[in-house]
Formats: sequence, C-alpha cells, structure tokens
Amino acid sequence: MKPGMVLRGVSMCALVTACTAETPQGLVEPDEVICGVANVEDMVALPDSPWIIGSGIGDSFFQSGGLHLINEDEASAAKLTLDLSEGLKPRAPFDQCSGPPPADAFSAHGLSLVANADGTSNLYVVNHGGRESIEVFEVRRTEAEPQFSWIGCVATPDTATSNSVSARPDGSIVMSASGTYDEPAPSFAALAEMVKSGVELPEMDAEAASSTRGAVFTWTRDQGWMKVPNSELKGNNGIELSRDGKWAWVNSWPGSSVTFMPLDPVLGESREVKLDFKPDNIRWSAGGSLVATGHLASIDRVAKCAMGDPTACEIDYMVAAIDPDSFEVKPLFRGKGTQQLGAATIALKTVKNLWIGTVRGQCIGRVALQGGE
Repeated sequence: MKPGMVLRGVSMCALVTACTAETPQGLVEPDEVICGVANVEDMVALPDSPWIIGSGIGDSFFQSGGLHLINEDEASAAKLTLDLSEGLKPRAPFDQCSGPPPADAFSAHGLSLVANADGTSNLYVVNHGGRESIEVFEVRRTEAEPQFSWIGCVATPDTATSNSVSARPDGSIVMSASGTYDEPAPSFAALAEMVKSGVELPEMDAEAASSTRGAVFTWTRDQGWMKVPNSELKGNNGIELSRDGKWAWVNSWPGSSVTFMPLDPVLGESREVKLDFKPDNIRWSAGGSLVATGHLASIDRVAKCAMGDPTACEIDYMVAAIDPDSFEVKPLFRGKGTQQLGAATIALKTVKNLWIGTVRGQCIGRVALQGGE
C-alpha cells in the first residue's frame, strides 16, 4: 500500500476460521503477537520449510527498511542482515543495474518467491530505498537459516508507482503499479530529500487518491516493461499470478475489489469480485485458495497511518479467501486493530496458521487454524 497524499499525480495511499476471544464488535485479535519486526507489509512462505520471508517497508517515504525471517515452528522473527556491498555484480537477466541498492536505504515493499530448478529460489522485492526497482535475491536453503544473495535488479518505469510483484520461473516479471503518469515522477527517495531540504509537500486529497488509476506491467530482458492492455484499476495494489502465469489477480484498494484479468487480451475478459473491505495484498494459500487482506477504514484514516501517525493505526482489518474456480468469497478472519497490530496488509495462510503483517507496526500476528488448512 502507499502512504496517503496525492503528489505529482501519485496516489500515495493507493499505495472466521480462528479460535480467539471475540470482542463486542464481532472483531477478534490474533492468538499470538510477535514483536521486534518493523512494518512487515508483505510475506511469502519458503515451501516445505518453517521459514516465512517478510518485507520491511521502512519509514514514511519507504526508505531504510529491509527483509525479515520468520520461523513458523518457533513463532520467532528477526530482521535479516543482507550483503549489499558495492562490489557485488548483477547476473543476467537482471544485469541492467550497476550494483545493489544503498544498504542503509533499501526497503522491501511487495514480494514474490519463485522456485528454481537447482533447488534455490528467486525472491523478487519491490524496492523504493535509494532507487525505484525490483531487487532480486537468490535464496539458498541450508541446515540452519536460508541464505540470501543479491543477484541483480530491474529499474521500474519512472512513470509508474510500483507496489506489488509476481514473477514467473523464466525470470519474467509482472508488476502492479498503484499510479501511472504522463511524465516521469520523482522517486520516493527524491521526495524524502525534498522534505529534508525544507520543501513542503501537498496535503493528501482523498477524493483524488480514491480515483487515481494504476496498471499492470510485464517485463522481460529483451522487451523491457510493457503495460498490460485494459489493466487500469482504481489504485492497483496486490497481485498474484494464476498457476499457468497467463492471468493475474489484482486488488483495487480504493475500489474494494479484486479483478481476475488476462495478461494478453486474446485470452478472454476480466472478471471483478467485489469485497466489503479495501484489499491490500493477495496471496495463494497452502490449500489452493487466494487470500486477500485489507482495511475496514476510510482512505484518510489509513493514509495517516501509512504516513507514520501511530495514533491512526488501530485500524480494523479483514481477511477473506477467494475460490479461484467459483470466485466465491469466504471470510477467514475479522481483526481488531490495536496498538500492537492494526491496519493489516497481508495474511499468509500456511497449513497451520494465518500470519498477519502490517504496513505500520513493530509486530506480526499468528492465528491458529482449526484442523489445519
């Protein structure tokens, strides 16, 4: 998700199967809250392991974040120490950047994890820290914790605000952008520098933010970035690919919907699924459903939270499963926003648990599933 103001045409805010004690409002809190991790906006699971990778979106201008590693078996989490030293060289096909992002600026927004034939995986990370890019890490399993190696990046279009990513085994990338523009726009790093130098940025315009159109883009090494026809939604947000990689499930945060759309128009027509909350991220579950997570609050309220106002982050949230065949929506968890965990942006459904993260907060949540997936 994006913090909430409209600038340069950017919409920066477009950016129950649990057993818990229910509140009088019908909202519940997770079974367990694990703290010490900052702004885990998205999560992906490393298959056949206890490991979950969490993003770290950084400050209010998405600088100085990172990645986190969560151990499901131990219910523990910690920030990763990454090697982003200047001497590292990128590998093809992700070799169009000279080196890693600045280590002190790197921040992780949307994530995608794709298995390789050699047993490793590639982790694709939407980065706003120091530059606008998709950073790629090779994840190698060991007897202890998995090891992460930076292997390259792809610069994102300067006429779009990148939000979420989903990649294919051949190294091609599909990106959801929450805003698109006719002219190049300043990066989040540039905006942060403007504020440091005393420039006053415009206040958020909620009405404009709610109508800003995003789009979906595809990337290959040979063709670069290409906009997917008819992919414009109100504030495109989370994205997940179909199993064959030819269609995408794309959330519209201000539109309270998810759209199943073809990446090539000849494949057929899009189909919209309406939701009763503002969906941020969407993720395949261990059991084969799609899980969307988002907010039960106004655009203004969520925007204030995303911009770093801690008094605005006790935002209630919703998690729902979508059947990829019937498009039926089933509520999974209706969460009560608290000082520890509110404004949830991701719920990762494993076999045993529902793991919940947020754009703003120092904790993640765990909800035990009744009878497993």
